[in-house]
Amino acid sequence: MADAIRGSEDFSDIKSSTIRDILNGEILSKNFLKKQYGLLIMMAVLAFMYVDNRYSCEKQLAKEIELKKKIQDVKYESLTISAQLMEISRQSNVLNQLNTRGLDLIQTSNPPIVIEDSVTEK
Repeated sequence: MADAIRGSEDFSDIKSSTIRDILNGEILSKNFLKKQYGLLIMMAVLAFMYVDNRYSCEKQLAKEIELKKKIQDVKYESLTISAQLMEISRQSNVLNQLNTRGLDLIQTSNPPIVIEDSVTEK
């Protein structure tokens, strides 16, 4: 069956084409290529779609890298702020701040009492 299909096409005008026919565009007027214009147009459209898809994927990848970098910067900033907060909220620093501001607060000698809730939730 493949021989019947292959034998039905006439390739003689394509085989007789020269480089000159290709360069000046006369090859596009050959009967065989006239029948294939739809296929050639479809291939060109698919090629453009492929290039566009690749471009959009690269654009999304660049945006993803940029967002990861921003997340890393925010994490470092959060860690720095957390460390500063821990330093400020230490008991010795709180007492120093109270003394430098002249507040007459004193530290209790009794430890805090933990009140337990006797009601259990179900």
